[in-house]
Amino acid sequence: MRYLVAFFLVMLLATAACALEFNPPPLSLTPQAVEPTSTPVVLLATPTFTSVPSSATPAVPTETVIPPTTVPTEPIATTTTSALTIEQLRNSTLTVMTSEQILRTITLKDGSFQEGTDPAQPGYIQITMGDKVAFGDLNQDGQEDAVISIAENYGGTGQFVSLVAILNQNGQPNPVATALVDDRPMLNELTIKDAEIFLDATIHGPNDPMCCPALPSTRSLRLIENSLVLSRFSTKTPDGNERVIRIESPANGTEINGPFILKGSISISPFENTLSYAVFLQGSPDPIEQAGFFVNADGLGGPGTFELALDLGKHNAKGPVRVEISDVSAADGSYLDLNTVYLVLK
Repeated sequence: MRYLVAFFLVMLLATAACALEFNPPPLSLTPQAVEPTSTPVVLLATPTFTSVPSSATPAVPTETVIPPTTVPTEPIATTTTSALTIEQLRNSTLTVMTSEQILRTITLKDGSFQEGTDPAQPGYIQITMGDKVAFGDLNQDGQEDAVISIAENYGGTGQFVSLVAILNQNGQPNPVATALVDDRPMLNELTIKDAEIFLDATIHGPNDPMCCPALPSTRSLRLIENSLVLSRFSTKTPDGNERVIRIESPANGTEINGPFILKGSISISPFENTLSYAVFLQGSPDPIEQAGFFVNADGLGGPGTFELALDLGKHNAKGPVRVEISDVSAADGSYLDLNTVYLVLK
């Protein structure tokens, strides 16, 4: 009986041990974060990465474009006039004062114009554009004008060469003034600078045969109211010394409202130590005053100085005037040298 009771006690203890092994007591939870059952939302600093289920469509990233600080602008339209071309000049229509002092309108074709076919018959004329061409601003309007040379032939041996000032009018040539140079001169240099035409040419001296000019010369011309005005002129002696008149005062542009003294010098004193002066109102071909005056010279043919007293108020004129000082050849009355000062009468 005791053995039977002991057996039942052993079996009871074994059964309790098995229950403890397969059914452990619940664990006690400490205060820790419990995983929620819903999808977590994670808040992070930028950039943000969000877990996306594979079945969902991924979000398309957007790009913010910062506009440039400099905004491009449309180019500003300009009204630049086209430059004159050699081709235009060689095929232009010219209204020129010929060497015969006749105003003629001609049209060049490839640089030439001809009227009549027989040089021995009256009325024959041939006008040819020369090789020397200069470009520059003649009337100070900011556009590039031109000056060309033309040679006139009337059937004889003469070739009368003139300069023609041509303005740039909306890209088209507009001839406005002509100035005779000489018969059969040799043109060495032709330029435009500071609104003046400069010409270096070998021309006829008083004793040169018509076939063969031998007098070196330079001249400057200014376009004033559609006329070419001689501003400076100089020649050289047979031994190469240059005749030059210099005007020291008053300066160009000086306003005159009473008597004044025009002072200057000359490199080679003139014949009988006498120079000439002439005063022109702007736009007038005839002088309002002219006369001769003496030069203080250091000797025959040496340098000299002059002081010319003028009172232009007596003419009751106002506005621009020019005063020419010149040395004239006693042999033929041609210029040996000349200079001009431009003044304003108040």
